[in-house]
Amino acid sequence: MTTTSRALFLILSSISCFAGPGPGALHAADDSSLMEGKRRTDRSIVLEATIPAPPAEVFRLWTTVDGVKKFFAPEARIDAQIGGRYEMIFAPGEDPDGSAHGTKGARILKLVPERELAFEWVAFAGDKTRGRSSPPYAPPAERDVRPLPTWVDLSFAPVAENADRTLLRFAHYGFGSGERWAESHRWFTAVWKAVLDQLAAYCEKQRAAKPDHEPE
Repeated sequence: MTTTSRALFLILSSISCFAGPGPGALHAADDSSLMEGKRRTDRSIVLEATIPAPPAEVFRLWTTVDGVKKFFAPEARIDAQIGGRYEMIFAPGEDPDGSAHGTKGARILKLVPERELAFEWVAFAGDKTRGRSSPPYAPPAERDVRPLPTWVDLSFAPVAENADRTLLRFAHYGFGSGERWAESHRWFTAVWKAVLDQLAAYCEKQRAAKPDHEPE
């Protein structure tokens, strides 16, 4: 190896040490086959929120049963791995498996620890018993389609110059056409904003409760 070649090799090696995970590493954190049957449409929900907690904690809240129970659902089944369950149970008393008011059958599509999470979602309720407190009703032929057509995509990043806060980017994709889908899109547009507000409020409460917390 010539002196020039050796120098170039050392430079490239040093860059690779500090560049973080490359495209191959990120690809290994998802499974493209899980996206079969899904497509983005002209109906999407895109939100951003600043959460008063570091990305590692916000990621934990979204990916553990204990975490989602703090701000999202009263019960859940989560297997934090690609293809694992991501089932929210919103009425555990009368619907313990989330088949009518939950996301039974939903799977994790992407998982990059402390950085990214994507999971399938159910866009309709299975009955009308909960009224406006649940999404619009759809018959089984529309609701129980597999693979589930809609999905949620999240990214977690530290806020510039403040690693104790997270910029959470949220998107819900895959809403279909027709009035029933339009109603679902309207319902989730409001509800997802409320969920992110609940997440922020919980994290702020936890932050304020810390003994070393100083008001900003």
